[in-house]
Amino acid sequence: MRTRRHKSYHDSEFKHPHFHPSMSSAKLPIFLTGATGYIGGSILQRLLAHPNKDTFQITALVRNADKAKRLESEFGVKTVVGTLQDFDILAGASENAHVVIHTADSRDADAIKAILKGLKARHEKTSDLPLLIHTSGLGAIGDDSQGEYVTEKIWSDLNAREIDSLPPTAVNSGVHSLITAADDAGYVRSYIILPGYIYGVATGPLFDGGISNPHTVLTPLLVHIALQHGKVAVLNKGVSQWGAVRIDDMTDFYLRLFDTLLSTPEKVSHGREGYFFGANGEVSILEVMKIYAKTLFEDGRIPSAEVAHFSVEEMGKYYGNEFLPRIVFSNTRALAERGRREVGWAPKHETKDLLEELPAEIRLILKKLDESKKVAA
Repeated sequence: MRTRRHKSYHDSEFKHPHFHPSMSSAKLPIFLTGATGYIGGSILQRLLAHPNKDTFQITALVRNADKAKRLESEFGVKTVVGTLQDFDILAGASENAHVVIHTADSRDADAIKAILKGLKARHEKTSDLPLLIHTSGLGAIGDDSQGEYVTEKIWSDLNAREIDSLPPTAVNSGVHSLITAADDAGYVRSYIILPGYIYGVATGPLFDGGISNPHTVLTPLLVHIALQHGKVAVLNKGVSQWGAVRIDDMTDFYLRLFDTLLSTPEKVSHGREGYFFGANGEVSILEVMKIYAKTLFEDGRIPSAEVAHFSVEEMGKYYGNEFLPRIVFSNTRALAERGRREVGWAPKHETKDLLEELPAEIRLILKKLDESKKVAA
């Protein structure tokens, strides 16, 4: 791990363009993407409840103007309305932040380029060394097993060289390379987070108020596809293992990382060594899919509780593309050791919780679908 001393936000020589470092009223500028999403909303909610929240100046990128107004009026969050394709907005907001937490599209290289452009400008103009916390995913280490077998290969995030040496064809590899190159160049300190299968319904004011999405993208998608085709399908044998983590445990990791970076950043690996897996145990994807089939059958939504076994071509028609099923039915067996060692992460939930909670979440999604149909009618 690199031991070169970072400037901490609390160091007297900390600088950024909006205030003089000696001012006691100075606030830490944070820029967050994905605030109305599952992970980003969970992080924002924790930042708003943080013991030092009054010392933060949080800016969130939000696509929906109405949600942006509500975040400002109800939660005191400054917003910029735009998308990941609004590169000038991304660059400008990043330039104004000491900490950027990126939780939106992990594969969008152009968005990352815009964020890094802003962080580089900040460093050159102020000498501040900004922090980039980027959300990727365990799909980056996925194999091409296509549901045919469970690999014996188990990755550890302590083996950063192996992760950093992933081929260009690996999911998110191009984005990782852009980020680590920026860290190498010395104008940013980067931390790449790779969550596994995130589960659980997110709760709290942002979710209860309809501002942020309480579900991971995958769960409603799988329900919708199963209803559309009248069956739950798996790729080939459907056997694959994924590292998994509950949403509140994953959010706790982000906050522990955030706090450590502000207090003792020298303890935390960054750049080509700064890869952090998010997993606490692993789950069989076939077992997960069987729960979807059983629950939807019991609720009278599909005619059979049995899963169908499809080829890659058939799954391409089922999902609408071949990319997603090849990711879902890959193996991403991972030991999340670096977060435990460096920031004291201590996840509480095990993957048995996923299997126990999933039927209720599926039924919650079905209820929402039924309600939306009534409104539309």
